[in-house]
Amino acid sequence: MPIEPLSGPLADGVVAVRMRRESDLPAIGAASHDPETRRWLDDEPMDEAALGTSMATVEEAWRSGRAAPLLIADVTTDEPVGIINLQFRDDEVATVAYSVFPAHRGRGIAPRAVRLLAGWALSDLGLAQLLLEAAAENTSSVRVAEKCGFQRIDDHVGPGAAGLPVTAVFACTKD
Repeated sequence: MPIEPLSGPLADGVVAVRMRRESDLPAIGAASHDPETRRWLDDEPMDEAALGTSMATVEEAWRSGRAAPLLIADVTTDEPVGIINLQFRDDEVATVAYSVFPAHRGRGIAPRAVRLLAGWALSDLGLAQLLLEAAAENTSSVRVAEKCGFQRIDDHVGPGAAGLPVTAVFACTKD
């Protein structure tokens, strides 16, 4: 079932979570080649072909109801500072995935964006549970989950995020 796109940005005075635009693609593409990003994600870096089809892929994700791909922006400048997505498992559960662009790491952007997305997903979309999966060795993402009130519910052993041996699974539910 299609997901109703955001009518306006979700913002907290520092960051905004908003719909992706064609003008965001150069920043998204450049960040996909960052070694630290590559360390934790399985996605291939974006080449010209991927950039060329990116907006169509984003629109199809919303239309099909599979995902809600969004952008994290500086609330003042609207500069892209990261990406964040909801990937729907069913009508009640979705997984949160995000990446903060290299020049903007270490400033608390990820927890702010995850909190904004979680509020929207659990209230406006009516989801019952959000999951966040991170390589257990990715201490930054583990801290983001904990700061946002997600509870660690499981560890998957075996090739997980970026082929690493243990993936930590966190959950957040409606209060």
